[in-house]
This record gives sequence, structure tokens and C-alpha cells, in this order.
Amino acid sequence: MKSKHLEILKALCNLPTAPYCEQHVIAWLLAWARQQGKQISVRRDRAGNVHLEYVRGARSKTPLVIEAHMDHPGFVVKGRKRDGTIVADFRGTVKPSHIKGGRAKFWVEETRNAKRETRNDEAGGRWVVADVLDVKSIHGRKFLDVRLKVRDKKAPPLPPGTLGMWDLPDAAVKGEIFSARVCDDLGGVAAMICLLEELIARKTQTHVIGLCSRAEEVAFAGVLAVCENGWIPKGSRVIGLETSKASAASGGAAQGGGAVVRVGDRIGIFSAGLTHFISQAAGHISDDDSSFKYQRRLMDGGTCNSTAFLAWGYDSAAMCVALGNYHNQTVKGEIGWGDGAKAGPGIASETIHLGDFEGMVRILIQVAETIGKYKPGFGAVRERFAKMHREEQVALLYAKS
Repeated sequence: MKSKHLEILKALCNLPTAPYCEQHVIAWLLAWARQQGKQISVRRDRAGNVHLEYVRGARSKTPLVIEAHMDHPGFVVKGRKRDGTIVADFRGTVKPSHIKGGRAKFWVEETRNAKRETRNDEAGGRWVVADVLDVKSIHGRKFLDVRLKVRDKKAPPLPPGTLGMWDLPDAAVKGEIFSARVCDDLGGVAAMICLLEELIARKTQTHVIGLCSRAEEVAFAGVLAVCENGWIPKGSRVIGLETSKASAASGGAAQGGGAVVRVGDRIGIFSAGLTHFISQAAGHISDDDSSFKYQRRLMDGGTCNSTAFLAWGYDSAAMCVALGNYHNQTVKGEIGWGDGAKAGPGIASETIHLGDFEGMVRILIQVAETIGKYKPGFGAVRERFAKMHREEQVALLYAKS
């Protein structure tokens, strides 16, 4: 794996984030875009999504859009009780049985003279650790209600809106396994940034928009705003990037098996033509590099942003890498168990395979370089079949026996 790609992956996956609280990721992305100068144009739409645009050569009316979301299931403080305990929403899909007995930590922004060991230098602040006391679902509320107790009595106050994540360490690498508080989906954002940097370095003639979306974990709010308002061109070819739950079952997506061309999710199947085009791109790499691996799988553990785009009529497909400890939920016998640090009986760092991540970047580069040849629908497949039929089959098929 390229050292620069690993650096980007670590930097992003160390950032604090939660649904509707993606400000630290956004700040990182805006700073990165400024460093690229005129190579990348950046804008934020009214919903706060970040659009990173690379154009070299002709501007396309049907650009390639690479989408990944900036949030991850987490806590958001609502208030403080008289007994000093903290009440927070838990936003995102995690079973209450996993939350019970867990340790959270809340991100407090502070000045630069704070102690270094409590700092995340990228975001400028410190973590405050708290233990989960109880968790419950309240009728009529969308989010779980969690009560926590801060460990350090001298810790700064946690005002309403303070975001929290699990009390897990910064990103680490053990062999080929990468573990972090969040891989889903800052790993996808990292793959997008790696792609854009590669396009800049190669001076690739193409038009790509990187769409970094908000609040996917609470029913894809950011992407729904994009679709409702037409904030990307209607003819765009959209590829959603995800880290999706790995499976140890036969035929499931395994870590180390390569990046996954995702054919669908829990709700439905993605664009057949665009999915085939991505598969062909991966196949071309494999033809030239016998060590290159990729997978083609239905990842139906959940619903993703690509389905939202499809529902609004976009030509939409997806890619992902197999994720261990999905949404930080760790279960004995499942992929990820024992691979990362823990923050409670059922909570651990998420994990991905570095080879899978790098493979996804390679496929994205191939797609971006050749997207001008893409024809929507299955027309290209029909042409190939028709040519084969005429040139190889007709004479034999209609020959007199």
C-alpha cells in the first residue's frame, strides 16, 4: 500500500464525527482542497455536503460522481442531570445490548496549549471519557436515549451538541489489518481523496466530482437533499463508496479478498450497466496483474446512499470493502472479533484490510480514466453479444446438419 494513501486513511479515520456533527471532517477536507490550489474546486451546498471537483480537459455534462459519507454512529449530548450525569442521543444503528456497559468519549475543543497526550492534532481538542449507565428507546424519539457518567471530575463541561464516539484508540495497523474508531465511512472518504490525488499526479483527462455527504447513518439525509435539489447534474454516473459488513459465510464478502463491486443492498439492485462497467475495470487490472483480487457481491446488510440516488433516477452503482466489527459491534466468531481494541463487552474498533482499500483505489482510478467510454444501460453488452453471435455463431448455428 502506498504510504501516502495510508497517511490519508489514518488522518481521516482519527477525526471525531457523528451524524449531523461532521464539522471536523469538513474542516479537514476544506484544508486539503486549499492545498491542491486550482486542481480542485470546492463548494458546500446548503445542506453542508462538500463537493470536490476535478476537471482536466473537457467538462462533462455527465460527470463521474464518487460519493462517501462523513458521519458514523455516535453520541450527541442533550444535557446534564442534577446528579451530574450526562444525557445523550445515540444516532445510528447499534443494538442497545452492545451499548450497555460501554465506554464513550466526548470531543471538547480547546486551545492549542492543551496537554499533547489528550490531543487530536488534526481537530484541536481533547477527549473526555464517560461510562454508559443505561440506554433506552423512548416512544416517538428517533434516537436511543443514553445516560453516562464522566470519569474525570475535573473534566470540562459537555454542553448540548457535543459529539461523542466510543472510547477507542487512534488508527493502528497490525499486519494487513487496519483498525480505527471509525472506518464506516471515513475509509470511503479517504479512498475518494486518494483517487483525486492520483488523478492530479497523473494529470488524467477526466471530470470527477467527489461528494462527501452528511448524516447517512440516520437515513441518508445529506444525499436526499442532493437528490431533492438537483445539486449534481441529472446525468451523472454515481458510485457510492462504503465499508460494508464482512461475512464469514460461504459466498460472503471476506476481508483480504479484494475490493467489492457491490451489486446491491437490502432494498434492491444497482444500475446493471454501471456495475458491469466497474467490474470490467477491475477485470482489466486483474488481466495485467495476476496478484490483483476483487469481489462482486450483494451486500444486503443495510441500505446505502446508492439506493437513494437510484430512486431519484440517477445511474447509480457502488463499491465497498469488507468491514469487521460493523458499527463497532463485535461478536465472537464474526469477522473483526479480537482484531481491534475494545470499549466494552460488545464494542470494538472497526477493521478493514489494507489490500482491499488499495484495490478499491486502483479500480476507481481505472474507472475515472475510462469513464468516457461508458454507455448507460446494457447497450455495450448487447453490442458485444451481437458481434460474437454474428462472427462466431451464425455460420455454425444455421449450418445444415
